[in-house]
Amino acid sequence: MRVSVFFAYIFSFCGLLVSVVDIFYNRGKMVNICSIKSCRNIGKDGIHMHKFPSNEQTAMKWTNIIKKIQPSYMPLKSSMICSAHFKTSDYNLNYKKIKLNDNAVPSIFLTTSRKSLMKIFEDLPKNCDSLKYNLSNSDDTKVNETISNTSEYSEASTSLKYNLSNSDDTKVNETISNTSEYSEASTSLKYNLSNSDTSSVLGVADNLLTSSLVTRIKRKTFVGDFNENDLDTPRKRKKYWNTSQRTFNEYKRRIKSLENRNQYLRNKIKNVEQLISHLQKTNKISDECYSMLKDSLPDIQKEIILKQLNMTTQRSVTPELRSFALTLNFYSSSAYNYVRKKFNKCLPHPSTLRKWYTVVDGSPGITKESLVAIELKNDEMKSRGKNLICAMMLDEMCIKEDIHFNGKKNQGFIDFGMGMMEDCDNLPLAREALVIMLVALNSNWKIPIAYFLTNGLLGQEKANIVNLCLEAVHQTGAKVKTLTFDGASSNIMMATKLGANLNISNCQPYFKHPITKENIHIFYDACHMLKLCRNTLGDWKVFFDKNGDAIKWQFFKSLVELQNEKDLHLATKIRNRHINYHKEKMKVKLAAQVFSSSVADAIDYSKNIGLKEFSNSESTTFFCRMINNIFDFLNTRNFLGQTEYKKPIKLDKETFVDEFISTAIEYLKSLQTKVWNKKENKLNHIPIIESKRKTGFLGLIICLTSMSNFFKENIKTKEIDFLLTYKTSQDHLEMFFSLIRTRGGFNNNPTASQFEAAYKRLIVHTELSQIATNSGTNCASQDSTSILHVSSTNKANNICNNDDIFSFAEIENDSELFNKFDNLYNDKYINDVIEYIAGVVTKKVTKVIKCSVCISALMMDIQQNASLINIKSRGALTKPNKNIAEICKIAEFTFRSFQHKIDIQKNIIEFLTIKSISSIQITNYFNCLNEHIKTQDPLNHHTSQIIRLALNFI
Repeated sequence: MRVSVFFAYIFSFCGLLVSVVDIFYNRGKMVNICSIKSCRNIGKDGIHMHKFPSNEQTAMKWTNIIKKIQPSYMPLKSSMICSAHFKTSDYNLNYKKIKLNDNAVPSIFLTTSRKSLMKIFEDLPKNCDSLKYNLSNSDDTKVNETISNTSEYSEASTSLKYNLSNSDDTKVNETISNTSEYSEASTSLKYNLSNSDTSSVLGVADNLLTSSLVTRIKRKTFVGDFNENDLDTPRKRKKYWNTSQRTFNEYKRRIKSLENRNQYLRNKIKNVEQLISHLQKTNKISDECYSMLKDSLPDIQKEIILKQLNMTTQRSVTPELRSFALTLNFYSSSAYNYVRKKFNKCLPHPSTLRKWYTVVDGSPGITKESLVAIELKNDEMKSRGKNLICAMMLDEMCIKEDIHFNGKKNQGFIDFGMGMMEDCDNLPLAREALVIMLVALNSNWKIPIAYFLTNGLLGQEKANIVNLCLEAVHQTGAKVKTLTFDGASSNIMMATKLGANLNISNCQPYFKHPITKENIHIFYDACHMLKLCRNTLGDWKVFFDKNGDAIKWQFFKSLVELQNEKDLHLATKIRNRHINYHKEKMKVKLAAQVFSSSVADAIDYSKNIGLKEFSNSESTTFFCRMINNIFDFLNTRNFLGQTEYKKPIKLDKETFVDEFISTAIEYLKSLQTKVWNKKENKLNHIPIIESKRKTGFLGLIICLTSMSNFFKENIKTKEIDFLLTYKTSQDHLEMFFSLIRTRGGFNNNPTASQFEAAYKRLIVHTELSQIATNSGTNCASQDSTSILHVSSTNKANNICNNDDIFSFAEIENDSELFNKFDNLYNDKYINDVIEYIAGVVTKKVTKVIKCSVCISALMMDIQQNASLINIKSRGALTKPNKNIAEICKIAEFTFRSFQHKIDIQKNIIEFLTIKSISSIQITNYFNCLNEHIKTQDPLNHHTSQIIRLALNFI
């Protein structure tokens, strides 16, 4: 036993040693394989491999010939072609070694299938015998007949690559050289048969038709490798069955996986809105991108886009899909790649988008692509029988001083797009980018038309740029009627150079168009003027009207202090940050909320209830309302304005427009301030429009004057039907600057190269949105974003279905909850504010419930003496139900009692609701519903549900 084990180990070791020796022996050898896919011959057994020629022209011929059968073929340095693909005439016989002629090209290729070859291989032995017999008889005629009779199997033979030059068998040579149709299935005869006898021919033929061809047979691993003869035994049939089942299951698995992968989104997404919502839920796009994509495309184009996304192939990209692709990729490249992957890559590749960007010239100067877009829009308006009326605006954005070489030129120096400054080496660095934008007044789009890199421009230089842009826009057919800018001194000088007069003594806020000579009306940006007025009052603390009554900043400050003291606000948004505005001077929202009608109403209410801090505040509230109305008049956005000041300017409002403009201008001119007179050594009253801080008030006067002139020249003449004054605001440029900053990660000061790259992307985005679609994507107003809200359907069902939504067993009774707040019942300020809140709660509860009896009960017992509501109401406020008002008071006192637990108590809303309900005697409220609730659940009747619903809305 031990001896046998010993010998077994010896034999294993010897086998391992032989394997190691064989590995080391063959390690350095490289196997050369023919590059033709249908051949794949190996360089052995008489088959020679030929590298591609060093001559580039000849190598290109080889490549072109191979590409006819392999279109995707690309040769490598190691690529080789075997001798089976060359004719005998392609070889140079003057060399001892086998060498191709310089102009030789491969010309013999396999065109048959593997199955045909397998059949030929099986029949080869008898044909070999026939060939050997006939070759043994050296008679030329018999050899010729025998070879010609084997034409059926000529596929299994190859060309004889060398002439039988010294033989009389010319017919044999000619016949064999023509047997090239299936030369790849066999090997060429590589030796010269010139001086050989018939036996040598027999030896070569035997090698040709037996050993070399048999080595080409591979293992049957695929279904296509089998034929009928391979099914003659059960074992072979089982092997065929297993192979076919494995192949079938593999293809079935792949098909199922692809179907699940491609149909997942198609089954889930039925329209583009669902696709956009899906991208938002998966955090692939931002809320801004969601709103832009949802609101930018009309329903018809959304259907077109969805159909194109579901198509497997597309010959071209339609304008709708192109706009959708650019918009989605602009906001989120990851979302774009996600949609492209899920929808069979129907969206263009990102490299295609980059090519679209390179078409647009984003260099400084006038953008030609923008002018083309405007021209197309003008043609569209002409087809409707209207003229395209536009507003022009300009503003400057600070950029970082930086030099960057982009491969063609240095970026970062001042550049006006003239092409004459590139060769100068003493140019100053650019600090600002002056952008000029065009906004359609009777359409719904906007587009930047030019930008210039500057280092501080004078008024004359800006005037030249404006004239240049006006002339360029005129070539498109559009008419520019207004020019908007802020109150910078260079802009005022620019207006003077253009021909306008902005002095209050002889105000002429317009100038002539350089070509048409029509009036172009000047508008100061209303938002900037509002901030300047707020800053002036906040810094000087007091103004005076024409009667000498004081307009005091102190009243605004006292209102904030009162609200902080009472912990209740008088339906205003004014807070401490509005009073301490010095660190946020650029926030337009803060200035607009200070000079609002709600603040004026709150000051009047405080005066009416007898608070001494607000005595003699009439002039201040009148000033506040006047500034609020002027700003609303210059900032109209839609037709749904609740007051006349917020509605568009139309022809039927001529009387109102004339009266308001004249009244507002007269009031602004009458405002005065006190200035120390050094000569007389006393304070003198002078008009604010003549003081050093006149810009804000003078700008409002100029805007109102220009609006009056525009109304007379364009609306009364019916050149334009109406005007949304917000379109003359500079907000459009400010939003454009914000988009440019976002391209650099909210970089407030991008470099010149960064600005140019962002400008180009925005121009492509804008141009496609305006030309390819009629949706007006880029003119969406700031307030178009939809507000998310919680559906109240379930709450409405609770009122009628009597569901158990609350357990009274959890209520803890605290009889001392409101004892320490008895004195608050006598505070008129708190009671009036709570009644105001109760009116809002009553309105919300009425909208939610469905029971008609309960709705009627809420409309009864209305609180009539609501002083705060009477002051602030303009017809839309609801007076509260007395029962709801009492519930709101209990809720307010509960909140004050447990205010110290807000940060430590979990589920604070539910906790406060329970505490409030525990202090309410339900039988004391809504007595008119006693008959109605008799047949209902005593623990969950409609009265208790109304109380809980009211507490949830507070």
